[in-house]
Amino acid sequence: MLKNKNCVIKLKDGRKLGYIEYGDPKGKPLFYFHGWPGSRFSGSETDEAGKKVGVRIISTDRPGYGLSDYKRDRTLLDWPNDILELANHLKIKKFAVMGCSGGGPYVAACAYKLPDRIMKAGIVVGLAPVNVKGNLDGMTFEEKIGWANYHRFPLLRTISALGVAIEFKYFPTFGSLFNFANKEDRVIYNKSLIKNKRDYSINEAFRQGIKGPALDLKIYTSEWGFKIKDIKTKTHLWYGAKDNNVSLNMGKYYKSQIPESELFIDPNWGHLARHNFEEKILKTLMS
Repeated sequence: MLKNKNCVIKLKDGRKLGYIEYGDPKGKPLFYFHGWPGSRFSGSETDEAGKKVGVRIISTDRPGYGLSDYKRDRTLLDWPNDILELANHLKIKKFAVMGCSGGGPYVAACAYKLPDRIMKAGIVVGLAPVNVKGNLDGMTFEEKIGWANYHRFPLLRTISALGVAIEFKYFPTFGSLFNFANKEDRVIYNKSLIKNKRDYSINEAFRQGIKGPALDLKIYTSEWGFKIKDIKTKTHLWYGAKDNNVSLNMGKYYKSQIPESELFIDPNWGHLARHNFEEKILKTLMS
């Protein structure tokens, strides 16, 4: 995973944006947005499928994560501007976008703001607006408390980000116990941990400290600055029925709001369900 070349570009405002490429370098382009927390290394999960299907996966670090400079007071709608600059830098005219979990809102923002450049958008177990009644139903009690209050209490955001940073750096084997209530998710996570020894993606998320991840929690739970129903890009949604981290109701909400959308539900798996149909996701977004 770490043998792929790390890349950095300088944006117009002087910030650095980090990314790494996976999959087929000659394939159709797809920009991958990591979850919370996460980093450009999260894209490695699509590497094998990308090579098989013929997809060039450009996996990015959001501001304050990994190699990307922190941006104070950024909003969800700032992200499409960064992606547009990166696409232009790479001379990519048309592309797909895919985001998992905490990457979902950033896919929604790009799908809304860049309909002329994006061919298809994929939201995989992606977080939806938390202030919509019923969207938090199905999550664990701890998840509900956090998502309902992150926008109100800076200390809560700091504690959450710091807790995850410490956990994955010093106690990675506890990750499945504290982060996945669903037993199927724990099995998938533990297999990955045994194979990779530790979660490089999450550790890289905190390369600069906790400011970037903590700000994301505020961004997710504040007003997004656009209406989901105004997304015109064709959007595909994948969710697990047993997901306790991101409620299936969020997928149903996206489906009810985005005119051009399709929802696939895996009845037997949870938050890590995508590992069972990674190729299907990429094929759908490239077709």
